[in-house]
Amino acid sequence: MDPNLPPNEKRERLKEFYLLIRECRECDLSSTRINFVFGSGNSNAQIIFIGEAPGKNEDLQGKPFVGQAGKILDDLLFSIGFKRNEVFIANVLKCRPPENRDPSINEINTCKKYLLEQIEIINPKIICTMGRYSTQLITGSFAGINKLRGKVFKINSRIIIPINHPAAALYTPSRLHVLREDFSRLKTVFDNFDRPENVMKIEEISYIDAGEKSGVKNLPQNSRNQLQQDDMQTDQKEGMQLGLF
Repeated sequence: MDPNLPPNEKRERLKEFYLLIRECRECDLSSTRINFVFGSGNSNAQIIFIGEAPGKNEDLQGKPFVGQAGKILDDLLFSIGFKRNEVFIANVLKCRPPENRDPSINEINTCKKYLLEQIEIINPKIICTMGRYSTQLITGSFAGINKLRGKVFKINSRIIIPINHPAAALYTPSRLHVLREDFSRLKTVFDNFDRPENVMKIEEISYIDAGEKSGVKNLPQNSRNQLQQDDMQTDQKEGMQLGLF
């Protein structure tokens, strides 16, 4: 895919992709979901935020991060001069696991191709992974999020910044300070994207693609155990429901 697609074409590609996959029945989550949560935001975003999976509110509304964690994310974005409609927000899984349980390895491996295609279409400069599951998938690392946050990685020309999931601040309020540090780091990297190595250490890693190179599928057993915790005339309406800008 051409990495230099004009913004309008990116938006159309995302809508077409949504229409193609929204009735997905490839795993059992399709039988318990209310809505397929594709993701929302700016189709020409320079930053993509990736969470774990939809929760109850996201499942009801069909959009990511609309509950309490979403409010924290909005506040953190505002603190560095961004609005939600200037970034793109998605999850590793497109459907809510029952009772908000952790995603399974099979679910991640089934669903990851959708997320990776979204990244391919949008072609952001920066991917901000929120929490363990998205971080391990994108970086291929077996380490926990607390060992990876605070670091900045580079895959080809794209920057990866792992942070705690905003929901962590709901259960441990002290995490909010850590998140503010993470967002400050994100803003610094964004402002110095052409030469980020001038402002902080950048670690180069290999890219994880939608094929066999999976940071999840091929985990050794100990890391597996750790990880488990229609008609195109409706495009305008679909775009509004998706929250694409």
